[in-house]
Amino acid sequence: MQKESHFRPDIQGLRALAVLLVIVAHAGFSTFAGGFVGVDVFFVISGFLITSLLMREAVRSGRISLLGFYTRRARRILPAAALVAVATVVASIAFLPLVRAVEVIKDSVWVAAFAANIRFASVGTDYFAKGEPASPLQHYWSLSVEEQYYLVWPLLLVGWLAWAARRKAGPVSLSPALVLVGVLSLASFCWSLWATYESPTTAYFSTLTRAWELGVGSALAIWMARRSAGTYQRPPRWFVEGVGAAGVLAIAVAVLGYGPDTPFPGYQALLPVLGTAALLYVGGTRAGARTAEERPSSVTRLLSVPLAVVIGDWSYSLYLWHWPVLRIAEDHLGVDRLPLGQLVLALALIFVLSALTYRFVEEPFRRGELWSRPRLGVALYPLSLAMVLVVAVTGRAWIDRELGLDGDNPAITTADFEGRQLSKDPHVALVQASTLAAEQGRPIPSDLTPGLLGLRQDTAPLGDCDYRTGVRRLCPNGDVDSDRVMVLVGDSHARAWSPAISALGEAEGMRTYNFVFSGCSATRAVQAEPQNLRPWADCEDFKDWVVDTVADLHPDVVVVATSAVSPIVGPGGEPVGVLDDREEFRSLVRAGFAEQLAELAPLTDQLVVLGNTPKLPREPGVCMSQGGDITLKDCLFKRGPVAHSIQMDFKVSAREQGVAFVNAAPWFCYELMCPPVIGSTIAMRDSEHMTPEYAVELAEPLARRLHLTG
Repeated sequence: MQKESHFRPDIQGLRALAVLLVIVAHAGFSTFAGGFVGVDVFFVISGFLITSLLMREAVRSGRISLLGFYTRRARRILPAAALVAVATVVASIAFLPLVRAVEVIKDSVWVAAFAANIRFASVGTDYFAKGEPASPLQHYWSLSVEEQYYLVWPLLLVGWLAWAARRKAGPVSLSPALVLVGVLSLASFCWSLWATYESPTTAYFSTLTRAWELGVGSALAIWMARRSAGTYQRPPRWFVEGVGAAGVLAIAVAVLGYGPDTPFPGYQALLPVLGTAALLYVGGTRAGARTAEERPSSVTRLLSVPLAVVIGDWSYSLYLWHWPVLRIAEDHLGVDRLPLGQLVLALALIFVLSALTYRFVEEPFRRGELWSRPRLGVALYPLSLAMVLVVAVTGRAWIDRELGLDGDNPAITTADFEGRQLSKDPHVALVQASTLAAEQGRPIPSDLTPGLLGLRQDTAPLGDCDYRTGVRRLCPNGDVDSDRVMVLVGDSHARAWSPAISALGEAEGMRTYNFVFSGCSATRAVQAEPQNLRPWADCEDFKDWVVDTVADLHPDVVVVATSAVSPIVGPGGEPVGVLDDREEFRSLVRAGFAEQLAELAPLTDQLVVLGNTPKLPREPGVCMSQGGDITLKDCLFKRGPVAHSIQMDFKVSAREQGVAFVNAAPWFCYELMCPPVIGSTIAMRDSEHMTPEYAVELAEPLARRLHLTG
């Protein structure tokens, strides 16, 4: 008797549709900006197929082999996933700035442990990671969601079977399993609604907010298995055709109507999820009774054409390869979107790599007899993790050597330019000398402080007083026993200055406090919460607390250091951004800053506004880590005019309020140009925040400008 085949070509066509939607969206075709919902299509398909397989096993034998299940998952997922992860690490080292390649190496370890979604949710909510290019391994988050789902779901089904066996009520009933997945999916959907509203970034990557999408596929699989086990009347053709058309329409509306600003997943994910479920239902349903009407529906036939089936066969490899190829190519060329010629080449490379991976990696592991042995198949988990770890460790060691950390390039000194008219202020003179050295194309000093590799993580410590977490306490720094008090107020730019304030306090005998909240500007203009653009309640509460606490302390000196974080909430409740509504934005920020100064001025003996660090077009550390013959001149950047003009607005507001203003620009730039290294110290950890090490170097000149030196 011939073995029953459960292969459905229409599902391969649906996979092809999903992966092509994802590719065109990620390639930058704005018409199909909502193509990211292809991932949601994959989730439903995955839930449907895996649960169908488990249900057949449960009904046939009354049990589910967890070892067999995880062996099949390992053979299906791991070989290609590990290969692409390793290739991405190697390509990142070869084509990206090495500082960025270090981050990709870190990502690869999370990817190998199927925790990529946790990693990228954390990075996405990290204030200091904003503006960084997306990791070429970011797309692995969806694989992590699937594997985390399938770590739990089969265990729940095994528990259900054990419960059914104890009842000994004849054939296994599928109804309890359907109720189980229904309840869990409803809970996940409700959580998705709340999390998408409150924290869109973490919601996007979370298994808890995505589980219902796989659950819909699982529920459909159980329902169809339950239906096929009994007798049912086949639906009329018009009904099946209508459901198929509705499924296509739902996905199409999402693809054409959604975009990067669409809150997701939330209720918006219902369209692609239910649309996919409809197409899966239609593909498994025959209309009519005993006539020619039993042929598949029009949509099913369309999805089953040979080309669609082939692309569906390659879909897993296509998904794995498309993102790193596109991202690395764009980052290497320094463009936001590949020009048409390069895009065509990139897409061709993606399809070639995918076809080869399917033929020589996916198929041999899935169908080869060697890996079909359960214990050997499960061993793929530690083997793939070990392979990625070996490449990660080796790659990191190569980067350390390539950056020339043991070189002998000297630091820049003012003595190198004795014949030039340099400032009498030694710190300003060193900035001038460093700018001149960069203009001459001097090599990057070898003994850098801080080191390039840890630059992105080199943020000023806050100890127990990270006010973003909701804590409201006092953490004294400097000379903690002194009666003289200095307070620093502001956002992440004030945080960058905090090591200078602490060092100044210790040297001048002052107790210091850092009232800083990253992303929350020291202005009474109401800010929009970064993730959902509503008025940011936590930020406003912090500002109120700062005013009350400063009033209680009545410090000798209050220093305000802040940027103007965009967007803010306008009078009508709509967000006003610096790029879209620059003049209105500046006007609102100016008024809000003046109001903030007016509140603080009566509460202290001396109120000072500290001018901001420059805004650079590129991160100096990333530039200097490109390898090859990069010199200081290649990373000498002009300060950004918009950020500088806003600082000048702050200066005007300060003077109108009778508040002193300290211009920090000469400590970073000379004649509008900002050198990447000052002496041997990297001044900027990213494009707008100072390194803690350079902040400490500025403690002494800052004390002089504040007239605090003895």
